[in-house]
Amino acid sequence: MKEEEKKILSDYRLESADERLHSSKVLLEDGSYKDSIGRSYYAIFTAVRALIALDGKDFSKHSSVISCFQREYVKTGEIDPKYSKYFGKFPK
Repeated sequence: MKEEEKKILSDYRLESADERLHSSKVLLEDGSYKDSIGRSYYAIFTAVRALIALDGKDFSKHSSVISCFQREYVKTGEIDPKYSKYFGKFPK
C-alpha cells in the first residue's frame, strides 16, 4: 500500500472513530450507558486501526488489533500504557 493510500485509510478511520465517539456521548446523555460504552469501545478500536494503517498493517479481528497495538506501540514505549488500559476489554 502506498503512503498516500495509508493516509487516506487512516483519515477515514479517524473520521469513523469520531462519529462513534459522538454517538457514545449522545447515548451517555440519554442514559443508555451500556450502548454508550459499546460505542466508546468501537471509537477506540477504530482509532487504533487508523494508527496501525499508517504502518501498512490491518486486522479485522479485535484480538489481532489489540495484540499489534500492545506489541508495536505500548511495549515499545511509543504510547503510554495508561492509554491502553481499557482497550483489551470488550464490553459485554
